[in-house]
Amino acid sequence: MSERDKGPQIYSIAAHRGFADALVAGLIPRYGDGELGLARLTLLVPSQRALRTITEAFVRAFGAGGTARGLLMPRMAVAGDLDLDEALGSLLDPLGAEEAIAPAANPTRRWLRLAAFITELEGDEAPKGAALLRRAFEAGRTMDRLAVEGVSPAQLLEPDVLAVVGDQARHWIDSTAGFLKLQACWQAELEARGEIDAPVRRNLLLERAARLWSEAPPAHPIVAVGVPSASPALAKLLRVVSQLPRGAV
Repeated sequence: MSERDKGPQIYSIAAHRGFADALVAGLIPRYGDGELGLARLTLLVPSQRALRTITEAFVRAFGAGGTARGLLMPRMAVAGDLDLDEALGSLLDPLGAEEAIAPAANPTRRWLRLAAFITELEGDEAPKGAALLRRAFEAGRTMDRLAVEGVSPAQLLEPDVLAVVGDQARHWIDSTAGFLKLQACWQAELEARGEIDAPVRRNLLLERAARLWSEAPPAHPIVAVGVPSASPALAKLLRVVSQLPRGAV
């Protein structure tokens, strides 16, 4: 079969093995041809913590046996959704990209603005002080989680959801209606400022990468490692990566 006719390239590591060390032990012989072999490899990792752990595993592997060797590291880009404030890096958001994507809103500014909106919407019934800030923080986190999963807040009021809620349906409807009003206030401010929330921007970056890589597969190898998320945008990208001529998951 030609490279393009192959099925998805999907691999696993046994649960009893150290993931990072086992991963590096497999990557070096597969992609480490010549001095620049690993440098041509791109790894998509779930978080900055994973990036550091894999980097340390490469250092251990190249220093094994008491003979330290020179090492050109693979390029790594954080593509997971475990920490929504992490940048995806220039790999997925290159300078001069034809399709401009709006910048992400500052998370601290959103937190404070949500607190102000809650006070405006609820008046004297709004919480005060630390309780208000906690409420605003949780509202923002809920917005992020819904965006990551590609769920519209309006879907929370659909009949099948209310059927699951059961006896708490009235409380659910009232709480969700208040959340929708709060989000509408924030979305209006985002539009006025020409910004979008960080997870929305991440979804757009992932979708653009999936489309571009599907249309024109990169010449260099791309491997997605340890990404646990099943969010729609990331799942689509992982599928595309697994089917690239020089890709794997």
